[in-house]
Amino acid sequence: MEKIADYMYALDESAIVAITDQKGIITYVNDNFCKISKYNRKELIGQDHRLINSGYHPKSFIRNLWTSIANGKVWKGEIKNRAKDGAYYWVDTTIVPFLNKEGKPYQYVAIRFDITDRKKGEADLNRSLKEISDYKYALDVSAIVAITDQKGIIRHVNENFCKISKYSAQELIGKDHRIINSGYHSKAYIRELWTTIANGRVWKGELKNRAKDGTYYWVDTTIVPFLKADGKPYQYVAIRSDITERKKGEAHIKKINHQAIEHGRALESKNRQLVDFCNIVSHNLRGPLINISMLIDFTDNSESEEEKNEIQSKMKPVVNHLMEVFNELVESIQVKQDTGIAADKVCLEDCLERIKVGFETQIKKYQANIGADFSKAPLVIFPQKYLESIFANLISNALKYKSPKRNPEIYIESTPVSGATVISFADNGMGIDLDLHKQHLFKIRKTFHKHPDAKGFGLFMIKTQVEAMGGDIWVESQPDKGSTFFVKILNGEA
Repeated sequence: MEKIADYMYALDESAIVAITDQKGIITYVNDNFCKISKYNRKELIGQDHRLINSGYHPKSFIRNLWTSIANGKVWKGEIKNRAKDGAYYWVDTTIVPFLNKEGKPYQYVAIRFDITDRKKGEADLNRSLKEISDYKYALDVSAIVAITDQKGIIRHVNENFCKISKYSAQELIGKDHRIINSGYHSKAYIRELWTTIANGRVWKGELKNRAKDGTYYWVDTTIVPFLKADGKPYQYVAIRSDITERKKGEAHIKKINHQAIEHGRALESKNRQLVDFCNIVSHNLRGPLINISMLIDFTDNSESEEEKNEIQSKMKPVVNHLMEVFNELVESIQVKQDTGIAADKVCLEDCLERIKVGFETQIKKYQANIGADFSKAPLVIFPQKYLESIFANLISNALKYKSPKRNPEIYIESTPVSGATVISFADNGMGIDLDLHKQHLFKIRKTFHKHPDAKGFGLFMIKTQVEAMGGDIWVESQPDKGSTFFVKILNGEA
């Protein structure tokens, strides 16, 4: 009996104990029961457990409890009760039926332990897990998600990743992101990405990837490293959003802006050409027109037929000169307008030989020597008629403005440069005083030496033809030593 009393004492001290009769009427409660329920014994004795029913459990739960113990079986479970002050508490409950000789319960002993704090912790944990689950769901629905290990091997991808990359999860798991590498970004860009996340820092940026079917897509990317206790990453979570349409829009706007800039430049160029043309017309046609006007006035004021005939004979050369200048202007404008002229693959050696045929008499007469070295760049892509015009004009000028002190020496050489070929035409002729004439060197109707055949059109025409094809021309020269003209021709496709 002493041992039983000890057990009862230990039970009363550690557990919440209640005894009911076979009908569930409370016949005994210990101090712990009163303490947790906040009812005193007088309020509990003679009542049933509906007094502390919280209403949390369904009727089927309570029915199962009573069915078990009424059949003489022990019932175990967790019950949420309500205290006198309305507060709720949870108890881990064991109800033991005491049986009479017939095997029927005559009383029930309920032994409970307070698990309110544990249940609160579980509820908090469940809420946190629910929030995490909700966040994950929201993330999976709205974003493209991948998880890799510290080596970059893909361990998880969501449905959106598969959808945009057109790879299945099975095709992606176990691979690294090289499977979707578009090759668009530089090695330095990718290296900077990996350096950032390997050092435990978040990386944000835009990436162009390639899907399984070869199409490209852009993603705005955030890569978050997950760190171990030593601060080293053990995995990376990449969260992406599809920005392909936005990037297409940006590219379209960029293209439109580029076209607008090019159009503006073209208009500016056309405007400059118009201004140049007006200046040329004003400068070069005014003189002949004034001469014609004066000759007409002389004719009107003259009464002598002989004098009129003489004036008319003087008018013809002026008119011819006027037509010559006009035709030169029309030809130069045609070159500027003819930007779509077909380019040919021209052999420089062949071009020189064709041009030399037209100068055989002058070469022989002046004992001129024309040498060339086209070995470094034997071919150019350029309109053949323009190239032959350039060769003809520069060789003609070298012969025309030869030095009276020595036989003409002309040397032509081609040199490849970045994206272009430079053809140099060197001579030992009279040379040009660039300090005096550099600003007017390539202008129409500008001459720098007295010569009966000088028109001042050749250099202007060369510059027009070269610049029409995107090239350039410049000169180095010293008086009485000679000149070297450099013609830069851009590499192109025939």
